[in-house]
Amino acid sequence: MAKRDFSDSVKLSVITENLRKNNGDICCAACGEKLSSIDACHFDHIVPFAKGGRSTADNCQILCIDCNLQKADKELYDFLLEEKAKRFLAGETEMTPRQELNAETSQAATSQPQSSMSKETFDQIILSFISLHGDIRKVDFGREYNHLPSIHYVKKYYGDLRTLKKAFGVEDLSANWNRETIRTALEDFVKQHGDILQKDLTKKNELPSLPCLLRHFPEFKGFTDVKEKMLGLNVHRSWDMERIVQAGKDYMKDHEKITESSLRAENNLPTSRVVYNYFGSLAAYQRAVGSVVSQKNDFISEAEIENAVNRYFGEKERVVVSMKQFFESFPYSPSTIHKRFGSFTIFCQTYGITVQQSRKARYSKQEVDDAIAKWVKEGKDIPAAKELSKLGLPSVGVILKYYENWKEPFELYRKLYDRLNK
Repeated sequence: MAKRDFSDSVKLSVITENLRKNNGDICCAACGEKLSSIDACHFDHIVPFAKGGRSTADNCQILCIDCNLQKADKELYDFLLEEKAKRFLAGETEMTPRQELNAETSQAATSQPQSSMSKETFDQIILSFISLHGDIRKVDFGREYNHLPSIHYVKKYYGDLRTLKKAFGVEDLSANWNRETIRTALEDFVKQHGDILQKDLTKKNELPSLPCLLRHFPEFKGFTDVKEKMLGLNVHRSWDMERIVQAGKDYMKDHEKITESSLRAENNLPTSRVVYNYFGSLAAYQRAVGSVVSQKNDFISEAEIENAVNRYFGEKERVVVSMKQFFESFPYSPSTIHKRFGSFTIFCQTYGITVQQSRKARYSKQEVDDAIAKWVKEGKDIPAAKELSKLGLPSVGVILKYYENWKEPFELYRKLYDRLNK
């Protein structure tokens, strides 16, 4: 059954449109009266709900109390200005010159068809963005709230981002890096922290980005090569056919047979999942390394699986995000579980394992807002970043596509609920 009430994310969108249309004020869509607060806003169906009108942003308008009682249908234009809506909800009544976006540039960014965007218009948009933020990065072009043109125009008009930044007087720190300075910076970081991860390669840590690093060291194929060959650090290499076979042969020097229960890290062997991925069966792997081939009753028992489950979870709650994630670290393969239990579902039921819904591959902004609004409305605190996906919320990366800070929508909806509940 369709819901009559508008969701809070729909209300935010409608407030945004109203602010844009009325130059930063909230006004009644029917009579134009300026509304002083969110409490004076009545969210109304343009096409009445009783006549099939949906509770969506394009069918919602803001009316004053008088016009809401004597409503006349009016169509609103679909336009967006989120920054002013957020600040209105936060209680700000005035905008500083630095906060204020250039209206002509903003209009050009949103209304100019990108297929015919001129260099002049593109330059105006880029200049406005750099003036506001002091820098521009590749990731900025992929975040919708920045209202930037496609990064395709960077290549079309400037060739690459470095040339664009130079043209607009933005300091490109990558120009300071060379083989000697990069090596010194990495070695100093490792000396201080004991190790280095790819995520550490940031300006904040005074380190070059990975593309910059590999550009100066083309002999390395990736970050693993950098750690091992430049910095002399131990790295965990992925299993390949050659290493899997060699590990099995090494194990057979001191053992009579490889069984499925033997396939674990402490034996310097790949997990059964890896073996099944490469060989299709344990028997094929046993033949490849010279082991006696197991008979049916030699395979992993349910008791061994139960022990593995107990070791895997320990005292922790038996909750996993998805089947795929579970088998990335569980010692036995999916085929083993299916042989013994018939399905992963029955296996989970047997051992009281809860599988959360898999993380959604793509979120629209409306879906992000709806999920977060529901979370905040239930009175829950802002979760830790690493817990978002596990809790069924959009990940940090997804939220940052639409907001400058991943906590921003949580704080925004908290303020919105506070105002609606006054």
